[in-house]
Amino acid sequence: MARTVKVGIIGSGLAGLTAAYMLSSHSSEEVIFEVHIFEKSSTLGMDSSSISLPVPAQRREWRIDVPMRSFQGGYYKQLMSLYKHIGISFKKTDFSYSFSRLLPRRDTCARKITAALIYNGSSGTAGIGMPSSLSSLRKDQVESLVPSMALQLYTYCVFAIMCARLLILYIRILLLSIPIFRPHHVQVMTFRAWSELTVPRGTIARWTMLDIAWINFTRSVLVPLFSAVCTAPESSVYEHPVEEFLETDYIWLTLGFHHFVAMNGVQEVVGKLVANVQNIHLSSPVTRIESNHNDTSISSIHVSTSGGPRVFAGFHHLIFATQANGAAPLLESFISSLPPEAHSKRCAVEDQVACLRQFKYCSNLVINHTDPSLMPDDWRDERDLNLIYIEDDSFKVAAGEKASSSRRVPSTFTMATHVLTPPPGYPSHLPTVYQTTNPIEEPRESRILSVSTMERAVLTIQSKRALQGLNVEHGRMFWQSAGQGKSRLGPLQGARPFKELAHTPGIWICGSFAYSGIPLLEGCVVSAKNVVAQGIWKSEGVIGHIPW
Repeated sequence: MARTVKVGIIGSGLAGLTAAYMLSSHSSEEVIFEVHIFEKSSTLGMDSSSISLPVPAQRREWRIDVPMRSFQGGYYKQLMSLYKHIGISFKKTDFSYSFSRLLPRRDTCARKITAALIYNGSSGTAGIGMPSSLSSLRKDQVESLVPSMALQLYTYCVFAIMCARLLILYIRILLLSIPIFRPHHVQVMTFRAWSELTVPRGTIARWTMLDIAWINFTRSVLVPLFSAVCTAPESSVYEHPVEEFLETDYIWLTLGFHHFVAMNGVQEVVGKLVANVQNIHLSSPVTRIESNHNDTSISSIHVSTSGGPRVFAGFHHLIFATQANGAAPLLESFISSLPPEAHSKRCAVEDQVACLRQFKYCSNLVINHTDPSLMPDDWRDERDLNLIYIEDDSFKVAAGEKASSSRRVPSTFTMATHVLTPPPGYPSHLPTVYQTTNPIEEPRESRILSVSTMERAVLTIQSKRALQGLNVEHGRMFWQSAGQGKSRLGPLQGARPFKELAHTPGIWICGSFAYSGIPLLEGCVVSAKNVVAQGIWKSEGVIGHIPW
């Protein structure tokens, strides 16, 4: 007769759902996994912030993912394999971008959002576009009597010089991002240190002003881009490990690959991942984890519900698929419940808590709205994704002091506004719907459709070191980037480092932060897969098969 192994999963983001899918899909004559998912929201976490808009005259809704979840073929290989395995269709979305500067409102002039760079998408094959500020040059901006043909020639010459300079800078960063050309200590180098180290200092660079161009490129393109990718302020971007920037998604690993989104949104992903999970506890925030004093091989989960507190007991394994700063207090409650003689288990879990405390989080704001005022002033500069930043530090300080509103963030963030594509049949007379992440300007209240706040892990040198306790990468060739080699569970996983702990509850940690690279969806899938295959299956003597 098969024995039942009870697994509690705290959190229902992609990591928790992936772990639940693997465990609930496993069939064995020896072991049956009884999976329980605990989620504090009223809907499963991966889809909990998404919204639905009615499509007039049609019996369906437009489901909008919050936040937007796109993935790229060069980096998200495990994610795409999982999606294909469960039958998720992809839609190619090679986004175009605009980079615009925001000049805040002053006493003497109105607020301005002016495009500085336009990237036309298609994995770079569509080139760059001419910003309206350049194409709209008036005669009096150059010379009052210059003929229109001469003015047009002048404009195109300026644009050609700008394109040539940008091409040189892009080729340079491509070369610098290739693994064999990186500094030997790049693994522990911050973006600030790297950007200063890579400023060209030769005589030719000074004569051609390439050094100044590189500094401006770093500040006006790379910092806003990575601020948007990491949804983090400028200060966090500069202190971010540079190795992950050079390889993840936008420079080295993006070459020759497309970006995609799930055709039917994450709601379909969630439904397919939990199809076989029988025990889903929604609106059930976990308040405590306790060890069982009568049977040290199991633990209990205490939750708060609308009907009062409840206790679910008998768990052989606990998977923390939640934020590091949320898992740490729960593990501390588990430590406090251990009997005095459980010294080894206490030390093992304390090491996990110390590791989790090293991870940094940043609060983010996502607003769905119909307010076009958060877009570039000239409609010709609008693209799929519109990145807007304040370049002048004096304005950042001034704006930052006023950023206490619940509808905007400090101005050291990059504001990213995605122009959402409506489904077929959506009336054209209805206003365009935008999704703005980290608005540094407030949308008009009457145009707001939804407001969501969330936290996201931001990588630091400190947390990168701590990650070695949860995930260890090995077998990476010299030309490969972090996350491209094989990975195994770190020594802190399971909290079972000694033989005497073999019969205590396994405590496992997964999530975007528990894998190499910028915390993204790929880390959710790989860390969950490792926890199940290398952790739970192995400890239970199960020979499982990963079908993707």
